[in-house]
Amino acid sequence: MIVYVELVLFDNFCLDALIGSITLRCLKEHNTFYRVVLSALVGCLFALISPLINSYIILFKVAVLFANSAVLYLKKALRGYFITTLVYAAVSFTLSGIMTFLLDGKLSYTFIGIEHGGIVGITSISICLMMYIARQIKGIVQEKRRSDKYAVAEFFSGEMSVRLNALFDTGNLLTDRNGNGIVVIDEKSIRTLGDLQAYGEMNVKTAGGNKMLKLVKIPCIKIYSGGSENTLNNVTVALSDLPKEYAAILPA
Repeated sequence: MIVYVELVLFDNFCLDALIGSITLRCLKEHNTFYRVVLSALVGCLFALISPLINSYIILFKVAVLFANSAVLYLKKALRGYFITTLVYAAVSFTLSGIMTFLLDGKLSYTFIGIEHGGIVGITSISICLMMYIARQIKGIVQEKRRSDKYAVAEFFSGEMSVRLNALFDTGNLLTDRNGNGIVVIDEKSIRTLGDLQAYGEMNVKTAGGNKMLKLVKIPCIKIYSGGSENTLNNVTVALSDLPKEYAAILPA
């Protein structure tokens, strides 16, 4: 059978790119496009040399493995490089076995009319596209969940106001003496509103134990979430210490 060099390079580049992409995905690495491309180019270089290697083929393949994983890792930590090499070897072995099983025999002559190579490359590109689409769908779902969970809350007192990232928390069941939900807010973040009307204290059970929180009244809170706006008036607020991700906890 005739073998075209450009198709061999195409197959090797695409398969090596797929292996590198899956490897870095398994290692939860980000911003890896250039490393994947560089690793695939190194694989193509070795593919050009391989016909000239008549002996020590096992050592040659081991050298390719270490070279590709080194390009993918591009860091100085030996432990991380060793882990990357192991993952790369496992992914390479698995994908190569799957490709050989699925594309051998009659499939190699009927896959979209290609008779002289290119099948592995097209299959690899198809898998990469499916991975990309899956990541986009996952990102959309995560963004939707985040928009349902987080909001922006704007607190007003007189002429002053402050906007803070807020969290909708189903665990926030605090209510004031009138039975209305209480908003928990980071005490440092609300200081820009100046003096607020004191409303007593509340003993709250937290993960760290019982805690006494000061209560104040805020004349108006506007909540922006999912393209809509909700206004609350004369809201009871508990002052606490909250993490950087959000400065207010809203009753869900």
